[in-house]
Amino acid sequence: MEGIVAAPGMALAQAYIVTQPEISTEKRTVPDALLELERLKGAASVCYSQVEDIMSGLDGSVDPQTVEILDFQLLLLEDTDFIGKIEDAVAAQEVNAEYAIHSVSEEYIAMLDGMTDNDYLRGRVADVADLSQRLINELSGVGNKTAEPDGPYIAVGRDIAPSKVAELDKRKLKGIVLEEGGITSHCVILARSLGIPCLIEATGILVALAPGDTLLLDAVSGKALSNPDAERTQAYHEYAAGREKEKASLSKYIGLKSESADGVEMKVFANIATSAEAAEVVGQGGEGVGLFRSELLYMSQQWRAPTEEAQYAEYSAAAKALGGRPLIIRTLDVGGDKQIGYIDIGREDNPFLGYRAIRYCLDHHEIFMPQISAILRAGTDGDVQMMFPMITCKKEVVEARQVVARVRDDLDAKGVAYDHDMKIGMMVETPAAAADARILAKAVDFFSIGTNDLSQYLFAADRANAKLTALNSSLQPALLRVINEISAAAREEGIEIDICGQAAEVDALIPVWLAMGITNLSVSIPRITAVRRRIRGLRKADCELLLNKVLRLETVDEVGQALSGFSERS
Repeated sequence: MEGIVAAPGMALAQAYIVTQPEISTEKRTVPDALLELERLKGAASVCYSQVEDIMSGLDGSVDPQTVEILDFQLLLLEDTDFIGKIEDAVAAQEVNAEYAIHSVSEEYIAMLDGMTDNDYLRGRVADVADLSQRLINELSGVGNKTAEPDGPYIAVGRDIAPSKVAELDKRKLKGIVLEEGGITSHCVILARSLGIPCLIEATGILVALAPGDTLLLDAVSGKALSNPDAERTQAYHEYAAGREKEKASLSKYIGLKSESADGVEMKVFANIATSAEAAEVVGQGGEGVGLFRSELLYMSQQWRAPTEEAQYAEYSAAAKALGGRPLIIRTLDVGGDKQIGYIDIGREDNPFLGYRAIRYCLDHHEIFMPQISAILRAGTDGDVQMMFPMITCKKEVVEARQVVARVRDDLDAKGVAYDHDMKIGMMVETPAAAADARILAKAVDFFSIGTNDLSQYLFAADRANAKLTALNSSLQPALLRVINEISAAAREEGIEIDICGQAAEVDALIPVWLAMGITNLSVSIPRITAVRRRIRGLRKADCELLLNKVLRLETVDEVGQALSGFSERS
């Protein structure tokens, strides 16, 4: 059976068929609406506890989007526009709760699906459907937890609900195969965050598989095979052995320095979202954290921003775990595709171009100041640095620094210890910031280039739009020329410059970053050793010759060919 690779890799394990029982949602008149309402409320309470339990069982390595998906479902269970309408339908129409859930959720889904100008809300359709089914299951007595196989397994379903993926035993889950799904569905997002292979649109697989079948998932060539023969099984084991050998070969780079063969240092940092991940960074030999995504702390709250003390505890724990290695904390980056219920930004036609990140924070000191205070205080526990997102002009940097000064005065007045000399930097992710890089380099202590956002703004191409993937390529000559100019501005001013976007860990581009004089690359934790290996195999003089050639090229294909040729020779 063939499918589309959504997350690469291979797995061989027992197939675990994840099915949804057929439960009638046909409309029925109930004899006692108040009793039915209590039944609904009881089911909602149980479901709320179930989702909370799933969230509490997640470890620190889980992608922030996983938490966001589950937190959205908790909000729905308290939302008068959703659960409130279901309760109203039961009470006013005197109908069964299953029908009320189904009809209200269908209306809600249709409303969200119709918001063609808001990808965030359209992306919540799967979450509404998932929660609705969870409620109906609970009402019917079917339950939401099914027995998993005792050993390793590959989950197979039509389109497995995100909350179901989140509650599966990650020690046994080796892959996911879907008959339907989409390349950006939440199930696929979770598979990528877990680092497991995933195949979608594998038509007919549910019919072809029987309970207990062995499944070979080849999410490299895009195939799934039930009960493979000895030859194919052997080929898989050779693949798995190769992967283990690759891991073993990379492990020797954990304790080595990130420097080129001719002694030019370019440190390898990591991107994290929780303090729990900091220990893993150290374990993989990471030399610091180039991006701590603080918004997860805010997303994990239901009704209000996390307190200053809660933030301080999280930042302090990360700093201590890093043992003196740099910890760069990005201040709240809300808006765009990161909506938080209690932060009412309002509906925007173009949220990525809207009231987000530093723009919101500068207008809402009640949110901004406690975070700044927590970061400054955590600076006493390690090498903590502060970074502002979405900067477009010097005025925003000046105003943000003024807020920092106010917080310092408050801490001084209270006699609270904090880092008086903390470095303050900024993300360079807008064309305006890139154009004014020489001005901005004088106003901050370091730059960090967010290549994902910089690319989408530079090319006016939504990075979530699959039709525009080619425009958002990190090999775009215009993007590379812009980054080179930003790097030059940083070097002239003598400040550090990091890259924390996806392009930081692209093997073919690492020689370009070394030649540009990038100080640090901040990558995903699993890529730390591979990136370090690549750096150590390079010579800066060779990389500079490559850079001079690349900067004169005019198309993505030309850049790709130049980089490929260099990689083959180096």
